[in-house]
Amino acid sequence: MRAYLNTIDNPRRVFDELMNEFPYELFNTVWRTRAERYPRVNAWESDGGLTVEAEVAGVDPDKLDVAVDANVLTIKGEREQADGVKSEFQRSFNLPFELENEKIKATVKNGMLSVSIPRKAAEKRRIAITTG
Repeated sequence: MRAYLNTIDNPRRVFDELMNEFPYELFNTVWRTRAERYPRVNAWESDGGLTVEAEVAGVDPDKLDVAVDANVLTIKGEREQADGVKSEFQRSFNLPFELENEKIKATVKNGMLSVSIPRKAAEKRRIAITTG
């Protein structure tokens, strides 16, 4: 089978050779570094609003910053890597609804940041109908 893959008659020969020489270890290292640098995030919506959880293990709570500006939630922080190098991270999310800015709560417990974002209550009003 290997001899067939390298024959000139195989139109996919160049692709097969390229994939055999692909630097998978470099790709894995880059992916692992990104996964260590940026926290994993889960978000879910309920009737009351949105909850966002982020893994911030090893991050000093004083070095965390959670902000909402124009319906964009931003989580910033600074983490010290195992080799002593400090790295900053930032994750931003567009929020799908109007917010109650004064009621947003953020807590850190056991390396998990939990941000609770309540939905702004819709104001109902009657609209006058005119005849004309």
